[in-house]
Amino acid sequence: MFETFFRVILQRRTFSLLLLLEIGLAYVIYQNVFLINKLTSMPILDMEFGYSIDRVNEILGAYSPEAWARYEIIQIADIIHPAVYASLIGALIWVMADGERWRWLALLALATALFDWGENVMIWRMTSANLPVDAVTAEMSNVLSILKHSLLALTFVALLLMFLRRLGQALFY
Repeated sequence: MFETFFRVILQRRTFSLLLLLEIGLAYVIYQNVFLINKLTSMPILDMEFGYSIDRVNEILGAYSPEAWARYEIIQIADIIHPAVYASLIGALIWVMADGERWRWLALLALATALFDWGENVMIWRMTSANLPVDAVTAEMSNVLSILKHSLLALTFVALLLMFLRRLGQALFY
């Protein structure tokens, strides 16, 4: 099942289109993150590695109407962003893993996307409600944020190790 999925992603046109989509989404997201930070001196919740309810209320309470409008743009882009980056990273790990033994590492990218979507849902709930934010929602979002960032770091480490392994094979064998 995953082999077919990653083979489709790795086709030149599909991969190129996803890469262009990822560049566009990243530009939209990070441009608006920059503008929100400039307007409020605050980050967005998605970029925080975990957060307390006090931190959530501090960040969201500092947003102006323009910052809120920018955050809505980010939330819209973040609907498909996890699927795009997870597919690209997973496919790269899949192709660099020699044989079945290490290919399961590609699934880390897909799991990261699931946690990212979960965090996005919780953030949407928090940004749709009045302040102060519900403690249970903030805690659930915090847990999902930590899981997302941890898995993302682990995924990038796996990708880097696969790349270094392939580079070593190319240079020394």
